[in-house]
Amino acid sequence: METRRMTSKKAAINEITKGKFIKKTGFESSYILTGLGRKLSRVRVLGLVVDKYVKEGSNYAAITLDDGTDTIRCKVFIITKIFDNVTKGDLIDVFGKLKEYNNEVYIMPEIISKADSNMETLRLLELEEAYKKHKESIEKIKQAPTRNANELKILFKDIIDPADIEAILESGCLDQVIPEKKIDTKDVILSIIKENEGIDYLSIIEKSGLDENTVDQTVQELLENKTCFEPSPGVIKVL
Repeated sequence: METRRMTSKKAAINEITKGKFIKKTGFESSYILTGLGRKLSRVRVLGLVVDKYVKEGSNYAAITLDDGTDTIRCKVFIITKIFDNVTKGDLIDVFGKLKEYNNEVYIMPEIISKADSNMETLRLLELEEAYKKHKESIEKIKQAPTRNANELKILFKDIIDPADIEAILESGCLDQVIPEKKIDTKDVILSIIKENEGIDYLSIIEKSGLDENTVDQTVQELLENKTCFEPSPGVIKVL
């Protein structure tokens, strides 16, 4: 198998923490192999900083990220300035490489940028689309007349990334029933409402990309369970 640099993939934290760390040596990158058959070596994770630690007199610092699915630490050694402008409570977008030490998988960050709350909804939708496309690749391979990696790469040239073919075969997910990963529409809509100081139904539909009936039912549920209220007709706010 040829050695190549893995590109950054957007991922939810629980996809990383529930995966299996595959350690490689030499020039080959180590990676997380997920239950869905994705190889994660370099990742892009959006999360809230819930803890920050800088060891005095040492070139070591760490932050803990929480994206609502799980938590993971980002750790740096020697050069800690990447965390200088990061504080507890910040929402940040992190590009980094997955590492493991003492059975803990962590992110060694390469780029960190602060994000606004609109990014949370967008990232949920981006992840849903990524999982949907990956599941479609799994279904294509399931229906193929071969399970040989080289033959599949030729068969699906320019259709499925060769690295994805390798990961799907390695994970064994072809022989498993893969549950559909769905967006929690309530979380998406609630996130949109939280981002605004009062928002109307039409704006929620436009921002979420969901159909009117789904938005209406979800908003009614949020109103009934007292999560949200209507300060004026048709305008929704979080209590």
